[in-house]
Amino acid sequence: MKSIKKYDFMTPDECDKVVEIILSMEDFIKELGPDIYPGTNNDSLTGRYYCFNFLSIKIINSIIAPKLKEIFGPCIVQCWANIFRHGEGIDEHKHVHDTNKNQSLVASGNIFLYGDPNIGTYYEGVKHNNKLGELSLFPPDMLHGVPKNETNDMRISMAIDVHTDPEEVMYKVFARMPQRFFYIK
Repeated sequence: MKSIKKYDFMTPDECDKVVEIILSMEDFIKELGPDIYPGTNNDSLTGRYYCFNFLSIKIINSIIAPKLKEIFGPCIVQCWANIFRHGEGIDEHKHVHDTNKNQSLVASGNIFLYGDPNIGTYYEGVKHNNKLGELSLFPPDMLHGVPKNETNDMRISMAIDVHTDPEEVMYKVFARMPQRFFYIK
């Protein structure tokens, strides 16, 4: 099995701040474009992963960017939010299907921010319970997903893709979709 690295990444207070911002921006982000991801409900925040990068929000950036820089050094990060209400989750999926075609994408990850930690996240079919504020990093070609939320509360997380070759990303993708990426120098 491919490895998952876990970090105590955010404090409960930091999680609360980020959750408040995500919830306040949900409708705005949904208006930026259609939900293009078929593995979630029809009108998901997740499906707008390409529309908006949460690192563009100063408060979120000040919490997350320095910690990612400590792990990766300078990098380009795509960062989006997931809100799964009752009956919602995300099918198992990969962020890249052929790592040879996207060699700068070195890691994918998620940060659990709010909800029942027992809903968990599946990696390669194995359930891992979540922990508040924990960052789980994994290879971008690893299957992962979240089962349907059977609680009456929301499950909120952030997802990231980390690229360590800025030139490759800048020329291939960033120029076409600058709102999707954030450069941590």
